[in-house]
Amino acid sequence: MEIFFSKKNRIYEMVERYLNKMLETVELFKKTVEKYFETGLSREFKEMIETTHLSESMADDIRREIELEMYEKSLIPESRGDILGLLESTDEVMNKAQSVLYQIETEKLEIPDELCEDFLKLIHNNISAFEVAIDGFRILFYNLKEVREKVQEVDKRESSSDRMERELIRKIFAGSYDTGKKILLKDLVIEIGNISDMSEEVTDRLNIVAAKRMV
Repeated sequence: MEIFFSKKNRIYEMVERYLNKMLETVELFKKTVEKYFETGLSREFKEMIETTHLSESMADDIRREIELEMYEKSLIPESRGDILGLLESTDEVMNKAQSVLYQIETEKLEIPDELCEDFLKLIHNNISAFEVAIDGFRILFYNLKEVREKVQEVDKRESSSDRMERELIRKIFAGSYDTGKKILLKDLVIEIGNISDMSEEVTDRLNIVAAKRMV
């Protein structure tokens, strides 16, 4: 295995720092969502959106440091591309999660009480898929076989999300809400579901990288 994938490598240490910051951002996202369901479109909710955004921006700064470090070193192009691709796809998932918060805020969405539990379950399922993907990224450096287990775990959560999305959309359109609200709620369901779809893209990349490392 290349020294590039060694835990003693500086790149590993930087990636670890990036993933820790990403997990911290995920926790902020969850707290922000929970605040929304507690207080609606409150000042606290909007402030927490910005806190989450700032945390994600800090993760972006670390990602750019990693990219610079990789281009300054004489690394095998294929390995560099593998890690850069994983960093970019992980960042895209967090961006999607943030877009859910901004969608709620800008569209001033008010989720009907009878749908709140379903929305929360959907959000938690999708975010847990992302957390597993992040964990899979971390163990890529020291336990290739376990990466496959993380890939399968994300796949299960993504499939579960698909079922939950369909059921929730059925409930939305069976409700007595006006058509405009139904469409906005449906769009939110789809946007939340995209988090696990994109998390699966991360683990697809992980699966390929792990397979190459095991050859």
